[in-house]
Amino acid sequence: MISRITDTRLNTQRAQRIEVGRKKLAKAEEQISTGQRFQRPSEQPTDASKLLRHTRRLERVEQFKRNSENGRLWVDTADQALQSISREMTRARTLAVQGANETNGPEQLATIALDIRAIAESLLGLANTKVLGRPVFGGTTDSSDAYASDGSYQGDFGIARRSIDTGQVVEVNSTGPEVFGIADGVDALNGDLFQIINALADAVEAGNTSEIRRGMESVDTAANRIASAEGRIGAVSQQLDSIDDRLGAEVIAVSTRVSQLRDVDLAEAVIRLSSAEASYRATLSATSRGLNTSLLDFLR
Repeated sequence: MISRITDTRLNTQRAQRIEVGRKKLAKAEEQISTGQRFQRPSEQPTDASKLLRHTRRLERVEQFKRNSENGRLWVDTADQALQSISREMTRARTLAVQGANETNGPEQLATIALDIRAIAESLLGLANTKVLGRPVFGGTTDSSDAYASDGSYQGDFGIARRSIDTGQVVEVNSTGPEVFGIADGVDALNGDLFQIINALADAVEAGNTSEIRRGMESVDTAANRIASAEGRIGAVSQQLDSIDDRLGAEVIAVSTRVSQLRDVDLAEAVIRLSSAEASYRATLSATSRGLNTSLLDFLR
């Protein structure tokens, strides 16, 4: 028995071929207009899952990189301040040596003492160095200054930490007492840096040679503490250099993978569009010819 394909079935098949061609053409046009391989996860579930995972990692890495850059700002700001502080302390010690010369008269001693007090003011200003409006030596305080005008510490002992990877943090600050010492209410030359410098100025103005020498020793001790702080900051700076290089490389690698999964190859997309358009036109043409049946074709 010879089966006969009805016109309804033929028309259904033709409509199906046209719809398939139309969808391919629409998909090719969508890829070119959006620049993306797919718009809905259901189109490419495996690649969509990978894209989501890599996109989330990229967002985290970029956040880690911003954290590292913020930490770098804190470290660099503190380092510059400490270098300036070291220079000021060297000047103070040089002036103290001059003040210890017993040939100085009262006027000369007063002038030297005035210069040392000016250094104390400069040191206080440097100790209040800020980064993004916060005192770099003030711990985690929201106070505008780490030290008050009388030299008293008004920050806290909090540690500023920056997350630079999952489960990995770096400490990017040093508190005022760590760097400048702790105030002593009994013996100023045994106190913090600001007490020492002001007490040294008083000793010079009074021409008290023994106190001047003792003050110079205190300045040396304070200078060693400053040098230790610079060393800690230098170590953190090197760590951040390494982190920045690693995060930068990972950003590039993950961004490339995201682009491979998400972005369409324009040249390939144009070829697919041309092919889909040609195929669609051919399907329409073939269908059109198939629909031009005569009465004789029907009677057969």
